[in-house]
Amino acid sequence: MHKRLSTLLILGLSLPFMDKPIHIDDANFVAMARQAASDPWRPHAFTINWQGTSESAFQVLSNPPGIAWWLAPVADASVFWMHMWMLPWLLLAIWGASRLGKAIGAQGSAAALLLCGAPISVIATQALTPDLPLLALTLSGFGGLLTARKRWVFALLLGSSALFRYSGLALIPVLFLVATDRKETFKLLTCALMPISALLVHDWMAYEEIHLLSMVGFQAVSNTGVDMAHKAVASIAALGGAAALPILCWQKPRASLLGLAMGAGIGCTAAAWAEQSGGAAMGTVFFSAAGCASLAGAIHHRDRVDRLLLCWLGIGFLFLLNLRFTASRYWIPFFAPAVLLSLRAAHPLLTRAACLLTIGLSAGLAMDDMDLAQAQRSAAGKARSVGVGHVAGHWGFQHHLESTGWTPVEDDQTIEPNAWVASSRIAWPQQPANTCWLTDKTFPISDPRPGLRVLTYEGGANLHGHMLAGETPTRIFSPWGLGADPLDHLTLQRTCP
Repeated sequence: MHKRLSTLLILGLSLPFMDKPIHIDDANFVAMARQAASDPWRPHAFTINWQGTSESAFQVLSNPPGIAWWLAPVADASVFWMHMWMLPWLLLAIWGASRLGKAIGAQGSAAALLLCGAPISVIATQALTPDLPLLALTLSGFGGLLTARKRWVFALLLGSSALFRYSGLALIPVLFLVATDRKETFKLLTCALMPISALLVHDWMAYEEIHLLSMVGFQAVSNTGVDMAHKAVASIAALGGAAALPILCWQKPRASLLGLAMGAGIGCTAAAWAEQSGGAAMGTVFFSAAGCASLAGAIHHRDRVDRLLLCWLGIGFLFLLNLRFTASRYWIPFFAPAVLLSLRAAHPLLTRAACLLTIGLSAGLAMDDMDLAQAQRSAAGKARSVGVGHVAGHWGFQHHLESTGWTPVEDDQTIEPNAWVASSRIAWPQQPANTCWLTDKTFPISDPRPGLRVLTYEGGANLHGHMLAGETPTRIFSPWGLGADPLDHLTLQRTCP
């Protein structure tokens, strides 16, 4: 498959979505970008309600300011131009993926399609989050390290990924396997650590506090045995369902069958523990089996490159277990080895099948994620029809209403009399203290294309997290599912006089 064709296919998965509304976590990064536009030195120095309570963004937004600095020049432009502003990162990611393909002795075009065309990558290209820059810097960094002469340049590039998400730091230990001697190891590590070192100095000068250290405690709140098991199964399911699809792995049928059986057993156990049934339980079993099959088929110990890729994958999985929660997109800096290990020895027919199925699934999920973004914008529009009030719920829903004068609800806040409160079912709404409501109506936002879904209560799936919002949040494992239930429910309430 030619490089130009693969590039056109990947761009074709992104360009039709350039007008996608602010969605999921886009909202807090756009808010940070606007702060960076007015005060580039202190992009975290503003107040945001992102967990039910208004507080300093420095304490609640767990990412470094790289994306805020990148988006600052277009922070007040239309969403179309903000998405266009992200395209250079996609081109860099394609270049890096192609170099990685050549480094392992495979087709660069196939590597680009499977890495940049994976569902989590395609969703990232349509977002205003740090995920696309993280993907680009990871792929180009490793691609250059394995193929270029001036490897220190690409170590610096790889280290720069930590300016967008701190997960980039987990990639630096892999450099010990890249370097050929102690002198080069020191040189590569020094270059890779320069960006984060500069950021630490910046934070201390700007805030007299280190953001990275604050976020270590912020993330370490769900490390019980139950939470770790939940995150582990959800991460495996996300890998097989939205990152490294279980197709190339069948180059090693025995190992893949063993992984498939083990994953099905893990999925059955997880579904029973979470008391799932129907489509939700089937999805848990299916995706757990898919993830384990992909992992089992990718395990090779043929040479130094295999060991490097396995180290990269293993460190990534351990890192994911220690996060506050898991989401499919968190695999972005770590999933490439699961694809590349199998791609190295894959039959051309398997490679073509993997490329076609990956692109097809990505297109379907991208369309549904667009529908979800538009549903939240529609819900916000319906809420605006009653006037101005208070918004309970985050993501794009909060962004669209705050931009027209609505104010976020504080957890357990008593809302003033005769005031409107708009809530989104899916966007983790806060609970006000009021118990008396003059008006209390719920409006379902229907799905224009039932079937493939990135978030469904009926199918028990969520590409953007491992829980579904509710008075009692629901544990789920599947990254996507099938459903015909409403995309969201808007609740409009008016407090009593």
